[in-house]
Amino acid sequence: MAKKHSGSPLSSLSSDSLHQIPNFVHLEERFKCPVCLEVLKNAVQTSCGHRMCEECSLTIFAKGEPAQCPASDPEEPCEPIYKKQLFRDASARREIRQVPVYCQNRAQGCTVTVPWKDLETHMSNCPYQGLECPNKQYGCKEVIPSKDMDRHVQSACQFRQITCRYCKTQYPVKDERKHHEEDCPETVIPCPFKCGAQPMARKDLNEHSKSCLKKPHECRFKSAGCTFVGTEADIEEHIKNSVNEHLELVTMYTGSMELQSFEIRSQLQEITQQRDALRGEVAARSQENEELKQKVGSLEKTLKELRVKMVGLTERTIILERRLEELPRKEQIEQQSRDLQALKQRTEELQGQIVNAEGGSAIARYGSLSTMADAFTTQLAAHDRQIGIHDVRIAEMDLRFQILETASYDGVLLWKIRDYTRRKQEAVSGRTLSLYSQPFYTSKYGYKMCARVYLNGDGMGKTTHVSLFFVIMRGEYDSLLPWPFQQKVTLYLLDQGAERHHLSDHFHPDPSSSSFRKPQTEMNIASGCPLFVSHSVLENPTNSYLKDDTIFIKIAVETGNLRIV
Repeated sequence: MAKKHSGSPLSSLSSDSLHQIPNFVHLEERFKCPVCLEVLKNAVQTSCGHRMCEECSLTIFAKGEPAQCPASDPEEPCEPIYKKQLFRDASARREIRQVPVYCQNRAQGCTVTVPWKDLETHMSNCPYQGLECPNKQYGCKEVIPSKDMDRHVQSACQFRQITCRYCKTQYPVKDERKHHEEDCPETVIPCPFKCGAQPMARKDLNEHSKSCLKKPHECRFKSAGCTFVGTEADIEEHIKNSVNEHLELVTMYTGSMELQSFEIRSQLQEITQQRDALRGEVAARSQENEELKQKVGSLEKTLKELRVKMVGLTERTIILERRLEELPRKEQIEQQSRDLQALKQRTEELQGQIVNAEGGSAIARYGSLSTMADAFTTQLAAHDRQIGIHDVRIAEMDLRFQILETASYDGVLLWKIRDYTRRKQEAVSGRTLSLYSQPFYTSKYGYKMCARVYLNGDGMGKTTHVSLFFVIMRGEYDSLLPWPFQQKVTLYLLDQGAERHHLSDHFHPDPSSSSFRKPQTEMNIASGCPLFVSHSVLENPTNSYLKDDTIFIKIAVETGNLRIV
């Protein structure tokens, strides 16, 4: 039975709270507001007997009182009105609620007309009222009239749920064919390799394909460039008859690997030379900066001494001037002449000393010691910035060398995590939720991988466990590797005690998961164990997994059957 639609609360809206205007069958002029020309809402009456909306009545007093009645007739003008003369017209409000209106579903086919006050009651039972399909949670977005809802739910809705007669799984009826042809694990299907075996359930097909005689296999020299595909017997025959071709492919492949190795060694040698050259340049610049600092310090000292001498000369000049005032006029003039001559000579001597101290060319170039010191300071700042740039470049190269030196190429990662207590607390506070390990590889030209750990857990293990995940990263040789990634992965928490009771878990990658497909970004979505180890086990003092506030994590990737395309 279709559920009833509650509709909009129109019948509970008295004339004091009319907000939604329905479609009236016929609205008399006496029920229309002379201001907004719509149905009267919360009708009020003036002293002259005219009606208007309560809200509209406020607008006519916007310029003050009294106001002109909006329904005033030029032949019979109304008297000016005041706010206090307005009163609620309860009679008009009751009459308006009795005016017939059309159902709001008139466009959908409902022809019923009811008094405005009864519209909500009608809408709650109107057979044309649109309702959302009960299968909305499964994807149905249709809005169905209530009278058609039963038919829609029982036969028309493509999202109604049905149960598979084989696996008892529920799915939308629109996916019935897809479920039987692609998904149902109990559907009986023949071997896709046409080996002649009896049809079997889809869930048993993977096990059968391991021993199917007609299953195509790739040549063991595929990594060297051979593209032959066939049954095991065809592969054996192909290997016997193609020895020379395989030898040639292996020779070419080995040559290309040696060439790549030579290029890498050359690049490393060039980077090393650049690093040594930069270090030499930085050392030379540092020495130059020290010499400049010493020169500037010496100049500042000389300038200070000269200023002291100038102060002394100024004091002597003042004393001489005072003495000259005490001498007779003639003697003053003669003495002043002699003093001036002596001052000129002394000034010339001082200028000579300044020239010798500062250097004539320096003063000529900079104009003064202060300007010269400012110029040297600017040069020192520029040299410091250049040295800072070189330090950054050296740090980047050191980091790159460190990554190259610590990288593992045998598919095994050994990850030491120090300061466990502090790092876990950062995860609890939300500051650092997870940590990434350094990259490691299945071989020198193999898959690039890393580990990701949530010390405070993730997903189901949040706040109770350490969650450990395995991540496929984008590598330099992904185009030569088989995808999806199918190597067995084993995760370990190493016991640091003498008994070595390591905790471990392993998984085989799901080929349909995007986590193991060829990376399109820097790294794929992590996959692993949200419940790897509980905090109670890891932090138990009787165990040795946590020692000296340090834990060791190991990840081993099976590389025995891995071949580069």
